[in-house]
Formats: sequence, C-alpha cells, structure tokens
Amino acid sequence: MNITLGVLGEKTIVQRVQEIAEQFPSIDVLPFVLSESCNAAVRAEGAMMCDALLFTDYSSYSEALKQKRQQIMLYIAYDEYSILSSILRIGQLSKKKCISIDYPEDIKHIDFKDDIAMTEYDFISASYTKQSCFNVQMLIDFHKDLFLQKKIDLILTSRRDVYNGLFQEALPVHYIPMSDKRIYQALEKVVQTLEVQKHSTGLVVTGILFLKESLPIHMHHQIHTEVRKYVSTFCQKYEAILLPNKDNHYFIIGTSKLIKVIKENYRDFPFIDEVEKLAGCSIGLAFGLGLNPLSSQKNAFMALEACRSDRHSLSYLVNECQEIIGPIGQRKHIDTNKLFHELVHQARLNNELSYLFIQFIVERNNEPFSSNDIAMFYQVSKRSAERTVKKLLSGEIIKISGKESPYSKGRPRKLFSLNQ
Repeated sequence: MNITLGVLGEKTIVQRVQEIAEQFPSIDVLPFVLSESCNAAVRAEGAMMCDALLFTDYSSYSEALKQKRQQIMLYIAYDEYSILSSILRIGQLSKKKCISIDYPEDIKHIDFKDDIAMTEYDFISASYTKQSCFNVQMLIDFHKDLFLQKKIDLILTSRRDVYNGLFQEALPVHYIPMSDKRIYQALEKVVQTLEVQKHSTGLVVTGILFLKESLPIHMHHQIHTEVRKYVSTFCQKYEAILLPNKDNHYFIIGTSKLIKVIKENYRDFPFIDEVEKLAGCSIGLAFGLGLNPLSSQKNAFMALEACRSDRHSLSYLVNECQEIIGPIGQRKHIDTNKLFHELVHQARLNNELSYLFIQFIVERNNEPFSSNDIAMFYQVSKRSAERTVKKLLSGEIIKISGKESPYSKGRPRKLFSLNQ
C-alpha cells in the first residue's frame, strides 16, 4: 500500500518528518511549509491529492479540522520525554536555575516532575487544554509576567506562536523540539489507520436479529410490524439491506457504515434496547464479518450460537478471523470501591493513579488491555505504563489473559485483565 502523506508545519520539523519517513517504504511525503498556524486550513486545501494529512502542531490541526474534510488528519503530539530533555538541555543556560514552561494538559505532570526534582532546576509550569489552544496571549502573559517579576530567567514553550510572540519582545525564550520518537509514532499511526480503513472498506457484515421468546398469537403480527419498521429505518440510515424475516429472524446485510456503527456502540448499543422494548422480550443480535457475503453469513451463524448461550438479550460478533467478540452493548459490573482499596493497599498506587486506572477500566468496559493501551489512553510513555502494569501484576490486581496480534513485525503484546 502506497500512502501519499501531506505534512504541514514549520520548515525545520517538516524536513525532520521527511527524513524519518524514509524508514517507511510505503509513505511518500509531500511537504507543505506553514509560515503561520492560521494559514493551515488554506494550505490543506492544496493537499487534496493526499491520502492523509499530518500536522506538526495541534493548533494548525484544529484550524484545518473546522473544514470537516474527508481526509484522515492526524497531528504529532508532545510527550514527557520531549519536555524533560528540553528542560535538562536548556536549563544549563539559566543562571538562577528558575524556568517557566508550558505544555499540553494531556501530558501528565507526574511523569516528569519526579525526574526534575532530582536536578537543581526549579520550574513554574502552565498547561493548556485543546479547547483553549488558541488563547495565545494568555500564555504569553503568563511567561512575561513571571520574567518581569524576576521569578524566572528563562522561558520554555511548546507553542510556536507563543515563541514568536515572546521572541519579538526580546525575552529569553526557547522552543521545545518534538522528539524523533513521537514523529516515528505518528507515522506509524498513519500507516496503521490507513491499513485498517482499507481493510474495513472491503468487508461485508451480516446481522441476524431474532426474538428469544415465542410471541402470543394475538400480538404476533403487531409486534413484528413494529420491530420490522424500526429495523428497516435503522438499515436505511446505515445503508444496509433488510431481508424478509423468517421464524422470528431478521437478516441484515451491510458494509462500512454498518461496521462503523457497531464499533462505535461496542459498549452501549441503543439499537438492542429499542428492539427489546418493542418486542417485549429478550433478543439476540449476531454479526459476522467476511470478505464476501457467504463468509460473513457463515460467521454470523457462529455468532448466533453465542447469542443463544443465555436467556437474556445478547449480541456477539465473529470477525473475518473467526474470533468471537462480545457481548456487544453490555456494560460489565466493576466493583470500583473494592478495586480502589486493592489498588492502594496491594499494588501500592497513590490515589491519583488509582482513580486514573479505575477510569481506564470502566471506560474500556473491563476489556483485555496491553501496556500500550494504557500509554495511549493517558498519553504517557511506554516505560511509565509498563511500570504501572508491573505494580498491578505484583499486587495481583491484574493477570495475563493472552496476546494480541501485532500491527507490524515484532513480538505480540501481552494482554491483561482484572483478576476477579
């Protein structure tokens, strides 16, 4: 698969992206150098021929995102390594050893403050949210006031627009460069995203909806009419075909739009609740993915057997590798009070990390996870995530539950689940 990737940003970092992209034979980089972040949307208009766009800063990405373009758009995000290495490198120029710094809010302060505490530097920090990323003057004033009050003698910023504003006022400001690691990871994500998209668009999904109880004769026609009407509306919305029902079964055939809505509603599927309400009884909803209608139908019948395993409403999906996924749309019970107690007393995590892990587990609906999932979810380093996983294993909070197939060459990642 050949990918034409438009890279938008300042000349220096665009050139670095081009150099690192040479490690990806499938990527052809088209450079779009930005003089200012505000012209990102205009420059993106000239990249219509690209399969995807990669922005080197979030503000440019946000500006282009407003256009709601059909292309895949990603941006390179900072990590704590970039910030820490910049502090240690630039800090040597500070006479007072007092530095002000700004960084994105999704970088966890805890991931680099302990390392800084081991040095002689003091720093005053300010984080900014993605929503407030356009409030440039607020960050400029933050640094400027600290310098004028002689609380710091050096400024470190992760924003090019803030750097330009402070530089024009002749203040001692330095820019945090993006690490090669983050550039490489962003390019990896581009490849993975387009591979998944290409694979998904060629798949067919067959759904089998059935009522788990026989309907009273006098209600049979009315209930099936209401169910059929609701399912038909659902199919029209997601460009799927509804075949005539037989023996309380409805067959649904769709492609990418139906696959997308299944993925988006993996943890909470309102469709199941609505059909159950209309039918007045438990239902089963089986999905099968395949490269053609016959293979997707075969996998749907496999999922159908899984749906029959319980008298309650269930939904399962069997993918093209014939792996059973689910139950879909069903929230798993997690005793958060008990889990918090175990995290603090058995895994020896502090309160903040304990709450974060509970949030992670609840949002993922207690699905198996890897250390990489934790790193991606909280935007922390892989090493930081692996340290947390080791504590959870030693405290017997989690257990190894399997391995996942790697996206590229290399060892498959271990998967973990709660030890409950």
